[in-house]
Amino acid sequence: MSVDSLPTLFQWARDNLLKEEALAISALEELPSHLFPEMFKVAFTDRHTKVLIAMVSAWPFPCLPVGTLIEDPHLETLKAVLDGLNVLVTGKVHSSRCKLRVLDLRRNVHHDFWSIQTGSHEDNCPAQIVAQKQPVETCPNPRREIPFMVVTDFELMQESFDEWTIYLMQWIQERKSSIHLCCRKLNSCASPVSNVIEIFKLVDLNCILELQLSQWWPEFLEELDPYLEGMNNLHTLMLEGLKPFRFTACEEDQEDEWQSTLPSLLSNFGGLQNLYLNDIYLLEDSLDKWLGCLKTPLKTLSITDCPRLLQSDFECLPNCPNICKLKHLNLNALFLSDVGYEIPGLILEKVTSTLQILELERCGMTDPHFKALMPALSKCSQLLKVSFCHNDISLLVLKTLLCHTAKLSQLTQELYPAPQECYEDYKILKDRFKKLCPELLNILKAKRQPKKVSFTTQTCLKCLHSCHYYYNLEATDCLCQCICQ
Repeated sequence: MSVDSLPTLFQWARDNLLKEEALAISALEELPSHLFPEMFKVAFTDRHTKVLIAMVSAWPFPCLPVGTLIEDPHLETLKAVLDGLNVLVTGKVHSSRCKLRVLDLRRNVHHDFWSIQTGSHEDNCPAQIVAQKQPVETCPNPRREIPFMVVTDFELMQESFDEWTIYLMQWIQERKSSIHLCCRKLNSCASPVSNVIEIFKLVDLNCILELQLSQWWPEFLEELDPYLEGMNNLHTLMLEGLKPFRFTACEEDQEDEWQSTLPSLLSNFGGLQNLYLNDIYLLEDSLDKWLGCLKTPLKTLSITDCPRLLQSDFECLPNCPNICKLKHLNLNALFLSDVGYEIPGLILEKVTSTLQILELERCGMTDPHFKALMPALSKCSQLLKVSFCHNDISLLVLKTLLCHTAKLSQLTQELYPAPQECYEDYKILKDRFKKLCPELLNILKAKRQPKKVSFTTQTCLKCLHSCHYYYNLEATDCLCQCICQ
């Protein structure tokens, strides 16, 4: 065993201490604050529930970001953490060193706090330095004055709640006067509307910042309206797969009513910044109504996989005042081939000073669309990413497009379609593709040093694969998955 692999004195002492839970608990009052994080991580991972209860009730920092330690949710471990918080709520035990006010159960939030290393520098890492790495958690609703806060996100993907969520909800419900449940994100996919309403009744609606509703029926969405009205701080709304439950002729009047009433849901959100509309059946001939209900300019507008959009829907976009400050525009999988070729350029002209990400993949764009787009594209000096994959473009027009994007010095990621000259009778000419890609890349290199660039062919209709040419500062690679001769 090498010297580097030997356990430190602290690790040896920690592991031996945790084997004797009673001794470990009695030692907490004297344990230096900067050793608490590493001790807690091991106790949590190894499910020393009694030690966890004691450590939570003596936690010497304002926030305990335990969610980032959760890999496989374990009910008894959750109970131990909540029991420790309950000790503080009820005042059964008072520790003069305890500063805990926020228990953060979110799993997808990175906290540098847990990266603190104990070992060779235990003696020169004072508690003040550890405390500086604490995440500062503030509630989106500043009027809340309840002394303890539990922060979590909810993902509802099943017909019923899992046992972890059931226990947390019941625990919070019994302590609503003492603990504030702060839900920042709620994601519901095909879950019963009753489950979502149950969550809404439990949380403070003003705390919800991001809401995602997938695979819902409009008739159910209307039931949420009274709760949506209370989400005054919502900044991101994602609606996906919104379609009527039944498609019958006798319900055409109902469909017309939904097209008139559903857009008004957006008027509930005075601070909405990011709007994602994916596969929305009822968007046809009503996009102007949806965007007209917005109260503030958007930073992100994503409208994808909505094949029923009409010319009138696209024509309203350049005239919408709430897209003038867009940083991210995504129109992937919209059939621009069915509308005037000048539309993409007119939309882009409105956001040239702010746009950072432009996504126009699988849009059926052809040479006239790209030619009309280029003048406005050249003015987008803030662009960081462009994506034009899976569109139909000739080699001549692609070279011209690259001459325009070569002038955009802020670009860090560029995705382009392979030109028409890489195909013959719907087959991919792999040798031709491999030869052209370096030549196309050199157009960019003549003006600036590109960061990440890719060229991608259409999917081969015979083998259902494609070819990709990747370039970044470290390497260049050409991957041809198409196996057809």
